[in-house]
Amino acid sequence: MRSKTILLVAALASAFISPQGLTAQVKSDVDWADFLARHDLVWSQAPQAWHDGPFMGNGMLGSMMHQLDEDTLRISLGRSDVEDHKKTGGAFIAQSRLPVGYFTLKTAGKITGFEGRLDLYNAETRVRVITDKGHLDIRAIVHSEDMLIVYDLVPSGKEAAKLKFVPLKAIAPARLQADLAVKEQGDKAPSSRIGWAKAPYKYNPDPILGQLDGYATSRQLLEAGGENGTAWSIQRGAKGRQELRVSIEHSYPEQTATKDAIAHLKKAEGESLDSLIESHRVWWHQYYPKSFISLDDTRMESFYWIQVYKFASGARKGRAFMDTMGPWIVENTAWASGWFNLNTQLSYWFLSTANRFEVAESLFTKLDEKLPQLVANMPEQYGDDCAGMSSIVPQTFISRFPSGRLGFTGELLWTCHDYWLMLERTMDAERTTEKFFPLLKKSVNTYLHFMVEGEDGKIHLPHTRSPEYGGGEDCNFNLALFRWGCSTLIEIDERYAINDPLLPKWKDVVARLVDYPTNENGYMVAKDFPFEKSHRHYSHLMMIYPLIEVNWDQPENRELIKKSVDHWINYPGTGNAGYSFSGVAAMYALMEDGEAAGKYLDTFMRMNELKGPGKIWCTTMYTETSRIQPVTETPLSLCDSMQLMLLQSWGDTIRVFPAIPESWKNISFDGLLAKGGFEISAARRDGQTQFVSIASNAGEPCVLKLDFTPERVEGIAKSAVKRLENGSFAVSIKNGETAIFYAKGVQQAVVSPVEPDASKVNSFGLN
Repeated sequence: MRSKTILLVAALASAFISPQGLTAQVKSDVDWADFLARHDLVWSQAPQAWHDGPFMGNGMLGSMMHQLDEDTLRISLGRSDVEDHKKTGGAFIAQSRLPVGYFTLKTAGKITGFEGRLDLYNAETRVRVITDKGHLDIRAIVHSEDMLIVYDLVPSGKEAAKLKFVPLKAIAPARLQADLAVKEQGDKAPSSRIGWAKAPYKYNPDPILGQLDGYATSRQLLEAGGENGTAWSIQRGAKGRQELRVSIEHSYPEQTATKDAIAHLKKAEGESLDSLIESHRVWWHQYYPKSFISLDDTRMESFYWIQVYKFASGARKGRAFMDTMGPWIVENTAWASGWFNLNTQLSYWFLSTANRFEVAESLFTKLDEKLPQLVANMPEQYGDDCAGMSSIVPQTFISRFPSGRLGFTGELLWTCHDYWLMLERTMDAERTTEKFFPLLKKSVNTYLHFMVEGEDGKIHLPHTRSPEYGGGEDCNFNLALFRWGCSTLIEIDERYAINDPLLPKWKDVVARLVDYPTNENGYMVAKDFPFEKSHRHYSHLMMIYPLIEVNWDQPENRELIKKSVDHWINYPGTGNAGYSFSGVAAMYALMEDGEAAGKYLDTFMRMNELKGPGKIWCTTMYTETSRIQPVTETPLSLCDSMQLMLLQSWGDTIRVFPAIPESWKNISFDGLLAKGGFEISAARRDGQTQFVSIASNAGEPCVLKLDFTPERVEGIAKSAVKRLENGSFAVSIKNGETAIFYAKGVQQAVVSPVEPDASKVNSFGLN
């Protein structure tokens, strides 16, 4: 973590008194290895399913481990871009993720004990499997840079391990699920599964096990072209030691994946395990200190940091974007793809504030690269000035835009909002104008094609849909995105003097777009379509969150906001899922209600006690429905809600500690990013804010809202800070400057871990 030192230029007059000659400095006192160790996942019993076991990944490859029977463990393997490329059929089957296989690890004795640890700081799994014949020590990594999975096995006593690769047929998990349902239940199977099973589907040929260049291989040719290839070696050492190295590749339309996987193994052939582990750790040790959060809810703190680890395991720049499973494919899910009617968008929200762009770029760089494909996704009548996609999106972004009644039209525009959150914090002018602006423009143009002018002189939308709930004319989900998209195009155009020919059109839309349909309960789903059933999605409230276009700074909207949120989350029934609780926590944070926000975060953490469709497992993996279907977005979405309680930056104001519950007495954070290119650090002790530091990376003006009256400010001239009538501070701060606002009696700005609750340390895992 960095340390900032800026010469004190002057003190603020009267209310702010600071001795001359001192320096303004934020000191970091974080021992990262020690801090993250208290959040490691720990096992004292063997995991019995994928969602209970340790998980590792490098943004493309992934591996997990759990017990199968009394003397067998399963080492699961996955790669995020192993997808089918069929041209016909539903995208969730025709372009589905595909399984590759796994290893069985059979012990000589019966398994009687299991001790394990997922070391977050080093991204490494260490396990001792205890049997009635001795024990087996396992050490495993998925290398951060190389496409390499490594398991080191060291037996003791009379124990020994036998490894065997089990290939899995390349069948779309949804199709496999449908086939099994029909086989087991016949015409009593769910109608959706019967339909999937009856749909035309060409099965891929069986994988072929073999040897090539001295390596064991599993070669999977695909009916639509391309290949999945798995290659591995088992190096044997003294006293029964074995080292398994695996690589997985995918190629399309070429059939080179197996050879490509072997090339990865050959590259590391002469490198020792210690050397691989050392190089593997470099990336992770540089990744974590980008930002820091600590609070005295130790279990919540652990949950947050496990998500920071999980995301970097599941997605990276130049590799895969985060879909429903990351690189940890589950063979019996119907959701084996990217889902953009909520899932992916929620996953990425927290990364921009957390200053974790290397993993956020897994999606945003891909959007830049795939703009031609997003244009090609559109029906012919839209021409080449529009871009879009459907709900289900593979890593290739080949995803036909829905026609007919327009289906889910907001997927790409919603994804653009995630991208914009990053750009608001980086203030990258070239990226904004050269990459993002054309993407956003083509996304908004899609709406310009089908909007209609009503007899009332207002601009309306025809029948569109709100994700999963239904739809109608003037659907709030799409109205909110359309208004946000046009407003953002105007903002970019005027800021950078682009003078786009469509600027008058966007302004006209903002001026004349119909108001959001409402009734006595608040925002409706669409015109003549009230919210009248318990449901996990809050897409009809997009204008409140995440767009914050209707917000708490508008007194005339406060009653409407609260009424709408309360009506949705409290509607009778069991429709609320995990992200419902993280979503409503975020909305209450935006209402500056820390107690309600904290209440719903607590509800999220104990949601397994409720009757909703979701479940959080001991590893923070999350599933929905009775079929144990994995979805990554829900745990990740909690991170954004937590951040909004600590820091908000929307409109023209940065708000520090805007929604803190009474129970959060002690908090430290460092390096969080705010709109305008600002880096914020702050600390609270015993319920009182000690300091707030704001560093400018772009030279933008800002308004700072604090929850305390500062005694002094260091780092900038007194003329650069002006107290406003509402109690906030207008701060004129230059690029490269840092201003630190101190509470009375505080002499030094220090960021350090909050003392943990010892009973909640290492509370995840099976222990």
